Amino acid sequence: MKNGIGKKCIYLVVLIILITSFSCTKEERNTVIKEELSKSDSQIVETTSNQEITPKYIINRRSGKVHSYTHGMNCGMSEHNKLESNENIEDILKNENYDICLTCFAGLKLNLDKYKTNKIVDDDDVDLTNREVNLIKLYMNMYEFGKLDTETQKFLICIFEVGSWYVNNVYTQLGGQKTFVETNKIAKASASNAAYAKWNNYWKNDYFKRYELRDEKKILPTLYDYERKKYSGMVAYCCDLFKDAGYGKGNTDDTKMHMQTIKNPEGEEIFKEYKNYCVIDDSSKFAAAVYYHYINKEILKDEDSDNRIAYGIDLWETNSENFTNKSKTMDILLLKNKFDLIKWDKLEKRIVDNKIELYRNNKKFNLKIGDLVYRKGHVEFYLGKNKVVSWGRVNKTYTIDKSFEVKLNGYYSDDSEDNNRPFVTIIRFIGG
Repeated sequence: MKNGIGKKCIYLVVLIILITSFSCTKEERNTVIKEELSKSDSQIVETTSNQEITPKYIINRRSGKVHSYTHGMNCGMSEHNKLESNENIEDILKNENYDICLTCFAGLKLNLDKYKTNKIVDDDDVDLTNREVNLIKLYMNMYEFGKLDTETQKFLICIFEVGSWYVNNVYTQLGGQKTFVETNKIAKASASNAAYAKWNNYWKNDYFKRYELRDEKKILPTLYDYERKKYSGMVAYCCDLFKDAGYGKGNTDDTKMHMQTIKNPEGEEIFKEYKNYCVIDDSSKFAAAVYYHYINKEILKDEDSDNRIAYGIDLWETNSENFTNKSKTMDILLLKNKFDLIKWDKLEKRIVDNKIELYRNNKKFNLKIGDLVYRKGHVEFYLGKNKVVSWGRVNKTYTIDKSFEVKLNGYYSDDSEDNNRPFVTIIRFIGG
């Protein structure tokens, strides 16, 4: 083995001599040759054999945090938990149990300074106490979030805040015409623990102490359809997220000045509240609540409370069709050049390697994190990595797994509840 290495070193010396002979003066060539020949074989071999590649990342097997090599070596992690890796970060994070460390950001340049810990901890498993950081982690990994611009991050935080409120408080989906027994069954099977506790508190304390409770009664606070002169299937929930933020009470004299009286289909009064402090158990109303929250929180943040009504977005009446056709809702969203309406028939379709590719203004087009996608009767927010956020069903989880496939007439999902109906309109956040 040594003889082989020695021969290689001789060839290397000869190569250096040949190269220098064409690039140096005679005196310089003599100097280089003497210096190279004066080196012993052992010195040259040592230089060659000791070239080790330093791993780019160290992963904590226990916490799943991915560190830069330097930070991973010095953050007090036990040797047993250290996993060294030179894989691409994208490949490492295909494991959904892994995410970047929020102290070193795995040595990457990301837009996360606002979310960096200011608390030094020895235990690598200790989570940050930053409320927004923990909220983000419920919906996507910090690496993906950190690649986004600041304005898009603000918009996503609004999706996450409204989404979390729904998950922890709402136990119905268009449940206004459900009986007590039907609602109890759905809430127990499908709602989060927090929302199921809210349901139990409602019927045991808020309702049963005031009215007779029977299995077949429809006891939920339901919106009244004045056009059809009957109670709808939409349940109203008092939303302390909006109330505590100090948003306006309404955009008409009636809603500004008076609380709305909400009854159940039995005609029993359930509560009184200002209209803009209520949200509804439906996907289009969920989307309206997100846009309402974002506009008030970020665009109108310096306005007086009475003006923080998101230019009049209707939390009760907005429907899914309002997000694809000309409507007051779309007029509001397009008003400040923060959003873009993208219609399927305006996208160019090209066949490349037997696959359909989409183009817009001669640029390749794909779904983007934060997009609201519409199909007939339903809307949802796309978060990338085959995940969406919506209220088209009762959710106990913060996101719904769903992948999309491009076909000639729209995006099709693998979710059976979409019933093979294409998504054909996209509302894109462009505030960043």
